Amino acid sequence: MKKTKIQQRVKNAVNAFFDNEREDFGENGLSFAADSALLKQETAARFDEKGDVLVKILKRAFVFLPGALYLFFGTMSVFSFEFLWNPFTVLAVFLIGGFMTIFGIGSLKNPKHLAIPLSIVAIGMLAFGIFSTLGNLRYVFDYGIYFFPLALIASFLAKSLVDKTDQAKK
Repeated sequence: MKKTKIQQRVKNAVNAFFDNEREDFGENGLSFAADSALLKQETAARFDEKGDVLVKILKRAFVFLPGALYLFFGTMSVFSFEFLWNPFTVLAVFLIGGFMTIFGIGSLKNPKHLAIPLSIVAIGMLAFGIFSTLGNLRYVFDYGIYFFPLALIASFLAKSLVDKTDQAKK
């Protein structure tokens, strides 16, 4: 009994899907492509703007923020520990963190956006310098996190400054 009901439902669904003889589609019917709202330029532009905002938020949250954190604490770690002073470690910290921060809020096409990771490195060096003179290295990592918001602000200010100077030249 159940098997015949299932077969009947499948048959009805297949017939309804492939039925070309019906002219009235009703409220639940498929709309034609010419009447689709997605093909209109205004609607497509609105969807594109919403997508751009979403992509920008995701890039900042999942690319820029971890890259900035890695670059900030990587800078303080490289300056703190002598065994990290080999060229491979220094290049790995600065290249990975730098590319992540540039991908997050900048553009690789604009070489002036290198100011973004450099501002984070400068704030990391400043934090290291202040807290290492106060005492031992424990202060650097215990209180260095308080300089991280300053590094984020400095990177956004560096980006806006670079963008303003590029617009002024045009």
